[in-house]
Amino acid sequence: MGGRLRKLLVDPAAFFDAEAPALSQSVGVLIATGAACLGVIPPVLSLLESPVIPDEVVFDAFPPIQYVTADWAVSIPGIVGVLLAAVLAVPLVAWIAFAALFYLLSWPIATESGFDRTTSLVAWGFVPQLLASGVTLVALFVAFPSTPTEIWRIGVTIPARIYASPPGFDPPFAATTVVGVGCTLWSGYLWAHAVAAARGLTLRQGLAVVAVPTLLVLGPV
Repeated sequence: MGGRLRKLLVDPAAFFDAEAPALSQSVGVLIATGAACLGVIPPVLSLLESPVIPDEVVFDAFPPIQYVTADWAVSIPGIVGVLLAAVLAVPLVAWIAFAALFYLLSWPIATESGFDRTTSLVAWGFVPQLLASGVTLVALFVAFPSTPTEIWRIGVTIPARIYASPPGFDPPFAATTVVGVGCTLWSGYLWAHAVAAARGLTLRQGLAVVAVPTLLVLGPV
């Protein structure tokens, strides 16, 4: 995996022109992206438990999730289960949606078919999202108050980029936004290479295919 990532970052054209990576490796990229997104759960729960938001309303909105056996039982608040499922699902849903969208948009000019190869290669375009989320998490864990008294904007965007910003302007978080936008554009560049390799297009045609979807998911900016 490390060798593939180096090749992806240093020479994306050669990476995508080579034999498609195993589907398990492509899925591994999405799993890593989803695992990074789980980092927003603690601060989000801290906000829900703070005086800013009436926690009894939020936590009672969903029934608890319970798993019971003869010897032991596990129970978590329903809202926690919803958050976990939503955060983990974002990269997987975005992956399938983007692969299908890029495949359809390239249909009129494609010279090669193969949805499987398109899907496998598109997954690697999420690597910059993983990097952007890591930068945001570092800033969030350093600056987030132990007991929040104001609303923070924290969440995960399509295509699986963590965003966070305090109530007032904060230069480090402004910088994370710039990094996040840059990484999303970087993802678009990798997706253009992926579509070009999978569908038999030139890089310019690949860029035209991915341009609008990539720009539409830049937010929040």
